[in-house]
Amino acid sequence: MSVATTRGGGERAWQYHSRSDNHSKVACWTVLFDFLLECDIFRGHAERGLVGFGINHVMVGPINKTLDLVVTRISPGRATTRRQRFADLVGHYGIVLNETDREALESLPALEGDIGREDVSEVVVALEAKACMTEHSKSLPRLHAEILATGYLAKRAQPRCITVSYSMVNAAKEFITPSGAGKANKHSQPEDARKVVRMLGQAIPLARDTAAIGYDVIGVTVVDCRNDGSPVTLVGSDPAPDRHSHVNYDRMIVGLCSEYRARFGT
Repeated sequence: MSVATTRGGGERAWQYHSRSDNHSKVACWTVLFDFLLECDIFRGHAERGLVGFGINHVMVGPINKTLDLVVTRISPGRATTRRQRFADLVGHYGIVLNETDREALESLPALEGDIGREDVSEVVVALEAKACMTEHSKSLPRLHAEILATGYLAKRAQPRCITVSYSMVNAAKEFITPSGAGKANKHSQPEDARKVVRMLGQAIPLARDTAAIGYDVIGVTVVDCRNDGSPVTLVGSDPAPDRHSHVNYDRMIVGLCSEYRARFGT
């Protein structure tokens, strides 16, 4: 995110723009990258060509829902029009990798996906990515409602799929708003970010407790993003979830692998 790009139909480059989904695409790519690295059973399925992925994928159900990221089972003989390799998205989305990440990516099996296509393939992982970058208190009701609705619709469409809620929360003390002619929104930190992290950890139900609307896995990343061109950094201490929290990012990846192994590990 530190690299600013032109988004939202304007001429100025921004690190984050609410009218662009580039940050969501990059977040989804990163989760899938870490999932491939950390989960041997999923990596093995990718090597055998048994799974694919979709970004901005329309899940067909009682109400069709566009999900930020899905992992699908590939049916034998299914048409492969508009297929794109996972590794190719690095250049397509402008993702910046260091040398270690590049070497890790080169070691992974090829994974192919349909970009933005409606598909009736079996969805085995459904992930909704959200970001709360400014006006934290004002954003809480909408963020809560949207996450709950997506979990419900995904479970209705594909009852066996693993549902994942992944959110990015900004802990910067101020944020330059693209819609406000460069105005800086002041934040009361770390409390503003802490409120959002608390809601995600306490008010988003887990499927083991509330099957109809709960998520199987929930994760949160906290960043410091002023949106002024200065580097975006990862926050590892308060208000970020500690390593014992079920919404800690590393625990999200481990939990996703555990759920995948239990349901599809054959």
